[in-house]
Amino acid sequence: MLDAVLQRAKSDGVDLVMVAGAVVYEGGRFTRVDRDAALRELHASLQRSLADDEIERRALSKALLPHVRRFSAGYFDPDTHLPYYRPSSRV
Repeated sequence: MLDAVLQRAKSDGVDLVMVAGAVVYEGGRFTRVDRDAALRELHASLQRSLADDEIERRALSKALLPHVRRFSAGYFDPDTHLPYYRPSSRV
């Protein structure tokens, strides 16, 4: 539920989000996330070398990208495709 609210709602329309009675988002900030600790953890995770399976997935995604682009050509053109959630989208 929280994911749907935060991903589909226009951010300026959300003042407070509660889950099971606990405030998790208020005044434009998540109340249970230590931003500095999260950034440190992200930085540390990006410093390590990729594992073999990660390298293999990266190569596969690069090989598939031209096919995905060709398949989805025109899908994201707002003149030819309107998302079903347009009223709550940011477009």
